[in-house]
Amino acid sequence: MGKVAVVSVCSVFLVAMVVALAVGVSRRNGGGGNGAANTGGLSTSTKAVKAICQPTDYKGTCEKSLSNANSTDPKELIKVGFQAAMDEIKAVVANSTTIKDLAKDPMARQALDNCKELMDYAIDDLKNSFNQLGEFDFSKMNQYVMNLKIWLGGSLTYQQTCLDGFVNTTGDAGAKMREFLKTSQELTSNGLAMIDQFSEVINKLDIPNIPKIDTTPNERRLLQADGTPTWVPPEQQAQIAQATANNPQQPNVVVALDGSGKYNSINEALKEVPKNNPTLFKVYIKAGIYKEQVNVTKHMTNVMFIGDGPTKTTITGSLNYVDGVGTYRTATVGKC
Repeated sequence: MGKVAVVSVCSVFLVAMVVALAVGVSRRNGGGGNGAANTGGLSTSTKAVKAICQPTDYKGTCEKSLSNANSTDPKELIKVGFQAAMDEIKAVVANSTTIKDLAKDPMARQALDNCKELMDYAIDDLKNSFNQLGEFDFSKMNQYVMNLKIWLGGSLTYQQTCLDGFVNTTGDAGAKMREFLKTSQELTSNGLAMIDQFSEVINKLDIPNIPKIDTTPNERRLLQADGTPTWVPPEQQAQIAQATANNPQQPNVVVALDGSGKYNSINEALKEVPKNNPTLFKVYIKAGIYKEQVNVTKHMTNVMFIGDGPTKTTITGSLNYVDGVGTYRTATVGKC
Protein backbone atom coordinates (compact mmCIF):
# COMPACT_ATOMS: atom_id res chain seq x y z
CA MET A 1 0.00 0.00 0.00
CA GLY A 2 1.36 3.40 -0.95
CA LYS A 3 2.25 6.27 1.35
CA VAL A 4 -0.84 8.21 0.25
CA ALA A 5 -3.09 5.40 1.41
CA VAL A 6 -1.29 5.18 4.75
CA VAL A 7 -1.58 8.94 5.30
CA SER A 8 -5.27 8.78 4.39
CA VAL A 9 -5.90 6.00 6.89
CA CYS A 10 -4.03 7.90 9.62
CA SER A 11 -6.01 11.05 8.83
CA VAL A 12 -9.32 9.22 8.97
CA PHE A 13 -8.23 7.57 12.21
CA LEU A 14 -7.36 10.94 13.75
CA VAL A 15 -10.65 12.51 12.65
CA ALA A 16 -12.54 9.61 14.23
CA MET A 17 -10.58 10.03 17.48
CA VAL A 18 -11.18 13.80 17.58
CA VAL A 19 -14.89 13.35 16.89
CA ALA A 20 -15.07 10.80 19.72
CA LEU A 21 -13.31 13.27 22.01
CA ALA A 22 -15.62 16.13 21.03
CA VAL A 23 -18.68 13.99 21.71
CA GLY A 24 -17.25 12.98 25.09
CA VAL A 25 -16.53 16.59 26.07
CA SER A 26 -19.95 17.69 24.87
CA ARG A 27 -21.64 15.04 26.99
CA ARG A 28 -19.63 15.96 30.06
CA ASN A 29 -20.67 19.60 29.61
CA GLY A 30 -24.33 18.75 29.26
CA GLY A 31 -24.53 18.78 25.45
CA GLY A 32 -25.34 21.73 23.22
CA GLY A 33 -22.92 24.33 21.93
CA ASN A 34 -20.74 24.70 25.03
CA GLY A 35 -18.88 21.45 24.43
CA ALA A 36 -18.19 22.32 20.80
CA ALA A 37 -17.02 25.77 21.82
CA ASN A 38 -14.65 24.34 24.41
CA THR A 39 -13.01 21.95 21.96
CA GLY A 40 -13.12 24.50 19.15
CA GLY A 41 -10.82 26.78 21.10
CA LEU A 42 -8.08 24.16 21.16
CA SER A 43 -5.32 23.98 18.56
CA THR A 44 -5.38 21.09 16.13
CA SER A 45 -2.33 19.47 17.72
CA THR A 46 -3.82 19.84 21.21
CA LYS A 47 -7.03 18.18 20.03
CA ALA A 48 -4.95 15.37 18.55
CA VAL A 49 -3.09 14.89 21.85
CA LYS A 50 -6.32 14.83 23.85
CA ALA A 51 -7.83 12.39 21.37
CA ILE A 52 -4.89 9.98 21.45
CA CYS A 53 -4.76 10.20 25.28
CA GLN A 54 -8.51 9.74 25.74
CA PRO A 55 -8.46 5.92 26.17
CA THR A 56 -5.45 5.85 28.52
CA ASP A 57 -5.58 5.24 32.27
CA TYR A 58 -3.14 8.06 33.00
CA LYS A 59 -4.37 10.94 30.87
CA GLY A 60 -2.42 13.63 32.72
CA THR A 61 0.86 11.76 32.24
CA CYS A 62 -0.04 11.10 28.61
CA GLU A 63 -0.88 14.71 27.75
CA LYS A 64 2.20 16.02 29.53
CA SER A 65 4.48 13.62 27.62
CA LEU A 66 2.97 14.76 24.29
CA SER A 67 2.68 18.47 25.10
CA ASN A 68 5.60 19.42 22.84
CA ALA A 69 4.85 16.92 20.07
CA ASN A 70 3.44 19.53 17.63
CA SER A 71 1.92 16.85 15.39
CA THR A 72 -1.53 15.60 14.47
CA ASP A 73 -0.34 12.23 13.12
CA PRO A 74 -1.49 9.55 15.61
CA LYS A 75 1.42 7.30 14.69
CA GLU A 76 3.92 10.07 15.44
CA LEU A 77 2.17 10.91 18.71
CA ILE A 78 2.35 7.28 19.84
CA LYS A 79 6.05 7.21 18.92
CA VAL A 80 6.62 10.33 21.02
CA GLY A 81 4.92 8.52 23.91
CA PHE A 82 7.24 5.53 23.47
CA GLN A 83 10.28 7.82 23.38
CA ALA A 84 9.12 9.53 26.58
CA ALA A 85 8.87 6.13 28.28
CA MET A 86 12.40 5.24 27.15
CA ASP A 87 13.74 8.56 28.43
CA GLU A 88 12.08 7.97 31.81
CA ILE A 89 13.61 4.50 32.12
CA LYS A 90 17.06 5.83 31.21
CA ALA A 91 16.67 8.34 34.03
CA VAL A 92 15.77 5.48 36.37
CA VAL A 93 18.96 3.64 35.40
CA ALA A 94 20.99 6.77 36.15
CA ASN A 95 19.32 7.21 39.53
CA SER A 96 19.71 3.54 40.48
CA THR A 97 23.47 4.00 40.98
CA THR A 98 22.83 6.73 43.54
CA ILE A 99 20.27 4.57 45.35
CA LYS A 100 22.68 1.62 45.40
CA ASP A 101 25.38 3.75 47.02
CA LEU A 102 22.94 4.53 49.85
CA ALA A 103 21.47 1.03 50.24
CA LYS A 104 22.85 -1.07 53.10
CA ASP A 105 20.80 -4.25 52.67
CA PRO A 106 22.79 -6.67 50.41
CA MET A 107 19.55 -8.00 48.88
CA ALA A 108 18.43 -4.45 48.08
CA ARG A 109 21.77 -3.74 46.41
CA GLN A 110 21.42 -6.95 44.40
CA ALA A 111 17.87 -5.94 43.44
CA LEU A 112 19.19 -2.61 42.18
CA ASP A 113 21.77 -4.40 40.02
CA ASN A 114 18.96 -6.55 38.62
CA CYS A 115 16.92 -3.43 37.93
CA LYS A 116 19.64 -1.93 35.75
CA GLU A 117 19.65 -5.08 33.63
CA LEU A 118 15.86 -5.29 33.53
CA MET A 119 15.57 -1.63 32.52
CA ASP A 120 17.93 -2.36 29.64
CA TYR A 121 15.52 -5.06 28.45
CA ALA A 122 12.54 -2.73 28.97
CA ILE A 123 14.19 -0.09 26.80
CA ASP A 124 14.92 -2.70 24.11
CA ASP A 125 11.23 -3.65 23.95
CA LEU A 126 10.20 0.00 23.74
CA LYS A 127 12.76 0.53 20.96
CA ASN A 128 11.27 -2.41 19.08
CA SER A 129 7.83 -0.85 19.48
CA PHE A 130 9.12 2.54 18.32
CA ASN A 131 10.79 1.02 15.24
CA GLN A 132 7.74 -1.09 14.40
CA LEU A 133 5.62 2.05 14.15
CA GLY A 134 8.21 3.62 11.87
CA GLU A 135 7.83 0.80 9.33
CA PHE A 136 4.09 0.27 9.85
CA ASP A 137 2.48 -1.56 6.93
CA PHE A 138 -1.32 -1.64 7.10
CA SER A 139 -1.43 -4.87 5.09
CA LYS A 140 0.36 -6.55 8.03
CA MET A 141 -1.77 -4.87 10.67
CA ASN A 142 -2.51 -7.94 12.79
CA GLN A 143 1.13 -9.00 13.08
CA TYR A 144 2.30 -5.49 13.88
CA VAL A 145 -0.35 -4.92 16.52
CA MET A 146 0.46 -8.28 18.13
CA ASN A 147 4.18 -7.42 18.17
CA LEU A 148 3.49 -4.03 19.73
CA LYS A 149 1.36 -5.56 22.47
CA ILE A 150 3.97 -8.23 23.21
CA TRP A 151 6.84 -5.72 23.42
CA LEU A 152 4.90 -3.19 25.48
CA GLY A 153 3.66 -5.95 27.78
CA GLY A 154 7.23 -7.21 28.08
CA SER A 155 8.49 -3.74 28.99
CA LEU A 156 5.86 -3.47 31.73
CA THR A 157 6.80 -6.93 33.03
CA TYR A 158 10.50 -6.04 33.23
CA GLN A 159 9.67 -2.89 35.20
CA GLN A 160 7.45 -4.81 37.62
CA THR A 161 10.05 -7.58 38.00
CA CYS A 162 12.52 -4.89 39.04
CA LEU A 163 10.18 -3.80 41.83
CA ASP A 164 9.46 -7.40 42.88
CA GLY A 165 13.14 -7.79 43.73
CA PHE A 166 12.74 -5.45 46.72
CA VAL A 167 10.21 -7.67 48.53
CA ASN A 168 11.51 -8.52 52.04
CA THR A 169 14.39 -6.04 51.79
CA THR A 170 15.08 -3.36 54.38
CA GLY A 171 15.59 0.36 53.84
CA ASP A 172 13.83 2.68 51.42
CA ALA A 173 15.54 1.62 48.17
CA GLY A 174 12.41 -0.21 47.00
CA ALA A 175 10.14 2.76 47.73
CA LYS A 176 12.49 5.10 45.87
CA MET A 177 12.66 2.79 42.87
CA ARG A 178 8.86 2.51 42.80
CA GLU A 179 8.66 6.30 42.79
CA PHE A 180 11.21 6.56 39.98
CA LEU A 181 9.39 3.95 37.87
CA LYS A 182 5.92 5.44 38.36
CA THR A 183 5.96 7.64 35.26
CA SER A 184 7.61 5.10 32.95
CA GLN A 185 5.09 2.43 33.97
CA GLU A 186 2.23 4.84 33.34
CA LEU A 187 3.62 5.81 29.93
CA THR A 188 4.10 2.17 28.92
CA SER A 189 0.58 1.31 30.08
CA ASN A 190 -0.70 4.29 28.09
CA GLY A 191 1.07 2.93 25.01
CA LEU A 192 -0.89 -0.32 25.29
CA ALA A 193 -4.15 1.62 25.64
CA MET A 194 -3.33 3.70 22.54
CA ILE A 195 -2.65 0.58 20.48
CA ASP A 196 -5.93 -0.99 21.67
CA GLN A 197 -7.84 2.16 20.74
CA PHE A 198 -6.07 2.31 17.39
CA SER A 199 -7.21 -1.26 16.68
CA GLU A 200 -10.82 -0.59 17.66
CA VAL A 201 -11.10 2.58 15.57
CA ILE A 202 -9.59 0.97 12.47
CA ASN A 203 -12.03 -1.94 12.79
CA LYS A 204 -15.03 0.37 13.17
CA LEU A 205 -14.03 2.41 10.10
CA ASP A 206 -14.14 -0.79 8.01
CA ILE A 207 -11.73 0.61 5.40
CA PRO A 208 -11.49 -1.40 2.13
CA ASN A 209 -8.28 -3.41 1.70
CA ILE A 210 -7.36 -2.90 5.36
CA PRO A 211 -7.64 -6.22 7.26
CA LYS A 212 -9.59 -6.37 10.50
CA ILE A 213 -7.44 -6.42 13.61
CA ASP A 214 -7.99 -9.32 16.00
CA THR A 215 -8.92 -7.70 19.32
CA THR A 216 -9.87 -10.90 21.14
CA PRO A 217 -7.77 -11.89 24.19
CA ASN A 218 -4.42 -13.22 23.04
CA GLU A 219 -4.50 -17.01 23.26
CA ARG A 220 -1.92 -17.69 20.56
CA ARG A 221 -0.14 -21.00 20.56
CA LEU A 222 3.54 -20.75 21.46
CA LEU A 223 4.26 -24.12 19.85
CA GLN A 224 3.10 -25.68 16.61
CA ALA A 225 1.89 -29.26 16.38
CA ASP A 226 5.46 -30.52 15.91
CA GLY A 227 6.69 -28.62 18.97
CA THR A 228 8.46 -25.89 17.00
CA PRO A 229 7.96 -22.35 18.39
CA THR A 230 5.60 -20.32 16.17
CA TRP A 231 7.98 -17.35 16.09
CA VAL A 232 10.82 -19.32 14.48
CA PRO A 233 11.35 -18.31 10.81
CA PRO A 234 10.34 -21.02 8.28
CA GLU A 235 13.93 -21.51 7.09
CA GLN A 236 14.97 -22.48 10.64
CA GLN A 237 11.99 -24.69 11.44
CA ALA A 238 13.27 -27.53 9.27
CA GLN A 239 16.68 -27.34 10.92
CA ILE A 240 15.14 -27.53 14.38
CA ALA A 241 12.92 -30.44 13.39
CA GLN A 242 15.94 -32.39 12.16
CA ALA A 243 18.26 -31.46 15.02
CA THR A 244 17.83 -34.51 17.23
CA ALA A 245 20.32 -36.41 19.36
CA ASN A 246 20.74 -38.98 16.59
CA ASN A 247 21.26 -36.27 13.99
CA PRO A 248 22.84 -33.19 15.58
CA GLN A 249 23.20 -31.55 12.15
CA GLN A 250 26.82 -30.50 12.34
CA PRO A 251 26.62 -28.32 15.44
CA ASN A 252 28.66 -25.16 15.65
CA VAL A 253 30.22 -26.35 18.88
CA VAL A 254 30.19 -29.54 20.98
CA VAL A 255 30.22 -29.68 24.78
CA ALA A 256 31.16 -32.93 26.54
CA LEU A 257 32.28 -33.77 30.06
CA ASP A 258 34.37 -36.69 28.82
CA GLY A 259 36.62 -34.46 26.74
CA SER A 260 35.25 -35.56 23.37
CA GLY A 261 33.95 -32.07 22.61
CA LYS A 262 35.66 -28.73 22.21
CA TYR A 263 34.50 -27.62 25.68
CA ASN A 264 33.40 -29.26 28.91
CA SER A 265 31.47 -26.16 29.99
CA ILE A 266 28.34 -24.79 28.32
CA ASN A 267 29.18 -21.22 29.31
CA GLU A 268 32.59 -21.54 27.67
CA ALA A 269 30.96 -22.79 24.48
CA LEU A 270 28.56 -19.83 24.45
CA LYS A 271 31.51 -17.46 24.13
CA GLU A 272 31.73 -18.57 20.49
CA VAL A 273 28.27 -17.20 19.65
CA PRO A 274 28.74 -14.12 17.44
CA LYS A 275 27.20 -10.92 18.80
CA ASN A 276 23.64 -10.47 17.50
CA ASN A 277 24.03 -13.70 15.55
CA PRO A 278 21.61 -13.71 12.55
CA THR A 279 21.59 -17.48 11.89
CA LEU A 280 20.94 -20.58 13.96
CA PHE A 281 23.88 -21.38 16.26
CA LYS A 282 23.69 -25.00 17.42
CA VAL A 283 25.33 -26.10 20.68
CA TYR A 284 25.40 -29.89 21.01
CA ILE A 285 25.59 -30.88 24.69
CA LYS A 286 26.48 -34.54 25.13
CA ALA A 287 25.14 -36.74 27.92
CA GLY A 288 26.19 -35.80 31.42
CA ILE A 289 25.26 -33.71 34.45
CA TYR A 290 26.44 -30.14 33.94
CA LYS A 291 26.62 -28.36 37.29
CA GLU A 292 26.64 -24.77 36.16
CA GLN A 293 24.37 -21.78 35.84
CA VAL A 294 24.10 -21.10 32.12
CA ASN A 295 23.82 -17.43 31.16
CA VAL A 296 22.62 -16.53 27.68
CA THR A 297 23.11 -12.79 27.14
CA LYS A 298 20.73 -10.68 25.07
CA HIS A 299 23.38 -10.46 22.34
CA MET A 300 23.47 -14.27 21.98
CA THR A 301 20.64 -14.54 19.47
CA ASN A 302 19.34 -17.60 17.60
CA VAL A 303 21.07 -20.08 19.93
CA MET A 304 19.76 -23.64 20.08
CA PHE A 305 20.80 -26.30 22.62
CA ILE A 306 20.72 -29.93 21.47
CA GLY A 307 21.05 -32.65 24.08
CA ASP A 308 21.09 -36.45 24.11
CA GLY A 309 17.66 -36.62 25.73
CA PRO A 310 15.87 -35.36 28.87
CA THR A 311 17.26 -38.15 31.05
CA LYS A 312 20.78 -38.05 29.63
CA THR A 313 21.76 -34.39 29.26
CA THR A 314 21.08 -32.54 32.51
CA ILE A 315 21.91 -28.98 33.51
CA THR A 316 21.58 -28.29 37.21
CA GLY A 317 22.24 -25.11 39.15
CA SER A 318 22.29 -24.64 42.91
CA LEU A 319 21.38 -21.00 43.52
CA ASN A 320 18.55 -20.32 45.98
CA TYR A 321 16.91 -17.34 47.64
CA VAL A 322 17.68 -18.76 51.09
CA ASP A 323 21.37 -18.58 50.20
CA GLY A 324 21.12 -14.84 49.62
CA VAL A 325 20.46 -14.88 45.87
CA GLY A 326 17.46 -12.96 44.54
CA THR A 327 14.86 -15.07 42.74
CA TYR A 328 15.65 -13.33 39.45
CA ARG A 329 19.19 -14.78 39.57
CA THR A 330 18.32 -18.36 40.54
CA ALA A 331 17.44 -19.70 37.07
CA THR A 332 19.61 -22.64 35.99
CA VAL A 333 19.47 -21.49 32.36
CA GLY A 334 18.71 -17.82 32.11
CA LYS A 335 19.05 -14.61 30.17
CA CYS A 336 21.42 -12.00 31.49
